[in-house]
Amino acid sequence: MTNPRTMKGRDGRPGLDENRTISEIRLQMSTPPSKSNACPKPFIEPTHKRTSFTPSLWKKSELFVGQLISFLISSFLLVIVVAWAGIDRLFHSIPRLWRPRTRQKYDWDDAMRKGREKVSTEVNLYAREVGLDIEDETTLTEDGFYLRMHRVINPNHKVDENGRGPFPILITHGLFQSSGCFITSEERSLAFWLSAQGYQVFMGNNRGVFDMGHREYDQTDPRFWDWTIREIALYDVPAMIDHVRQTTGYDKIGLIAHSQSAGATLIAMSKGMRPEIGDKLSTFIALAPAVYAGPLTDGWLFRTLGRLNWTWWCRIFGVLDFIPTMTLAYKYLPSATVFGAFGYTMFAFLFKWTDTNWLVRRKTKQFRFTPTPVSSASLYWWTGKDGFAQRRCTMDESFPQWFDERFPPLAIYYGGKDYLVNVEKLLARLSTKEKAVKVVRVEKLDLAEHCDFYYAADAVEWCFSSFVDVIEQTRPRIPT
Repeated sequence: MTNPRTMKGRDGRPGLDENRTISEIRLQMSTPPSKSNACPKPFIEPTHKRTSFTPSLWKKSELFVGQLISFLISSFLLVIVVAWAGIDRLFHSIPRLWRPRTRQKYDWDDAMRKGREKVSTEVNLYAREVGLDIEDETTLTEDGFYLRMHRVINPNHKVDENGRGPFPILITHGLFQSSGCFITSEERSLAFWLSAQGYQVFMGNNRGVFDMGHREYDQTDPRFWDWTIREIALYDVPAMIDHVRQTTGYDKIGLIAHSQSAGATLIAMSKGMRPEIGDKLSTFIALAPAVYAGPLTDGWLFRTLGRLNWTWWCRIFGVLDFIPTMTLAYKYLPSATVFGAFGYTMFAFLFKWTDTNWLVRRKTKQFRFTPTPVSSASLYWWTGKDGFAQRRCTMDESFPQWFDERFPPLAIYYGGKDYLVNVEKLLARLSTKEKAVKVVRVEKLDLAEHCDFYYAADAVEWCFSSFVDVIEQTRPRIPT
């Protein structure tokens, strides 16, 4: 099957082939959610007030003033957090002047790469350095968002007697991240390594990432940013899965999802949402799935944000993307090293990440794709008043059963030093109440933190090989 061709939407952003009708596009999508939303569902709906924005002169003026004020406030707060994080990092690095940390050396690491690596936001650069390529593809969600899909092109792959390539795997990213997370570790990047094992690899990006647009709204319109994990689950996840299936000709594909994307996929497959997508997956590998809150969400940051109702949240953070200064820095800061240091320092401080298990020379590359744009409403759902951090779960725990028999074989990987999510509570729920879910593998990586499933220098040995075992154990063995 041919790939969707690129066009421009009304806002001038990439989209699908202009000559295809709306009915043709809809035929590619999963069953519309309206048919299943009538039944009770365990997902807890967002509490923010949906936008009633109309593009009148008065409303645009009101929006401009409000966004200007929130931009100044949020930028000021960001500067304080980064400065505080920098001081904290400096303070904790003082003891290392006397007792330097010994870094593990790896036989496979090319020391000549240190200091000579190219750092870019162009994903193709990283693929070509390892003899591969990445093709930009686009899919359209049912609610009108264009999503950037990245397809790894491997010249060694062959087609079978049915004209299809190897078995397809879709990888999706967490909050504030993108497909760039899976390509910055050279040959040992998750996407490239799986391609070398003989799989067709696709990487999906949520709405708003890589500057993708909407069929009707531009990015200065509050309606463009009026979404949370609910819309990612209802629209983005099904659109990405259907895109890979239709592009490759396979009825079932493998899915690897990290953090928010793993949580969104679980929400999507819950009752009353989009449980039919379970029939389209041969396996679902969930990495640090964001379902239950970890102890970190009891910290000062989450407690502070949890005091803000939607009105005050909008005054401080606006109604468009969350802290747009981060996006401006991503686009225009001339030094990748400075941006990488800024990104790592801030996220290490807020989320207690460390580079203990990473190859340090890769850190600038890894954080060249972090942070990416996220809607203000989405962050409010995670951290605001009555949000995830206070409820402690993405779904209603009193609901008797979240999933039905369509749920695909599930593998879960989580870190022993991940304090952002609590996976063991999810495992307890699965073992006691979710009898329809077949858990085929559970791996606790004692030394792993939240992002070490693809950032860690030892990720290949820790989990990549195990991923292949799960994929091969569950994939169809007859043409499908």
